[in-house]
Amino acid sequence: MNENRTLAFSKMNGLGNDFIVIDARTEELALTLAQVQWLASRGNETTRGCDQVLVIHKPRQGGSVFMQIFNADGGEVEACGNGARAVAGYLNKKDTGQTRPVIETLGGLLTTRQVGRDDFSVDMGVPKFDWQDIPLRQLVEDTARIELHADLPPAFLVNVGNPHAVFFVNSQQEAQDYAASHGEILEHHQLFPQRANINFAYTAFLEVGVMLYTWERGVGLTQACGTGACATAIAAITLYRAPSSTNIIQQGGLIAVYWDGKGSVEMHGEIEFNFDAKVNL
Repeated sequence: MNENRTLAFSKMNGLGNDFIVIDARTEELALTLAQVQWLASRGNETTRGCDQVLVIHKPRQGGSVFMQIFNADGGEVEACGNGARAVAGYLNKKDTGQTRPVIETLGGLLTTRQVGRDDFSVDMGVPKFDWQDIPLRQLVEDTARIELHADLPPAFLVNVGNPHAVFFVNSQQEAQDYAASHGEILEHHQLFPQRANINFAYTAFLEVGVMLYTWERGVGLTQACGTGACATAIAAITLYRAPSSTNIIQQGGLIAVYWDGKGSVEMHGEIEFNFDAKVNL
């Protein structure tokens, strides 16, 4: 692409999980690895950095749009729950006033809907538990309890558009500390051919919600992770009989997750527009 191109973008966030949203429906855009990394860099004075770069393309499979997702390290990934909610908010405010856009991703179709002025939900589809679907490098019979590290309790593994490991620990402080000290190591664990998102949760107050700290693959510690919230709610419902409507409390705020134990998992929370700007590539 032309290195002198001026690129318009919107800076958005979902509970602190922040995004650069680029609308490429009228002019094709193919970002290089280096360009994604530069746009996402916290040292970029124009964009102020982000967790994910989201590029909106014309639909490919009958949805409203196709959402291309890049993590801050430049890697392209399959799904981003908060990102889908942000794009739904973008389409609602900036485009056609849509209240139920269907967003195509590499991980499948995500159905969204507006549930409040700045509150959007997304149907993340049916979670996958089979070792081949997560995916893992080798056969694992029970993905609900698997040892990944000698210092940690067993992990619950699930795919909600992308691979996740969920650990339940003894306190909020442990969850925070382990995310910082073990997240990167476990992201690259040999069992995960596509790496994995690593979640540390504390369940002392199930009637109120589950505390969660997430190390997101290709990003690092993040204030909120939509698919991480879904994976953690699924794990809490499966292992601890948490209510089917479970609140996941992260540093950026609260994400409400609903899962009936067998069908699709749905999450919702607030999204926010930060600013619009242009950047030169």
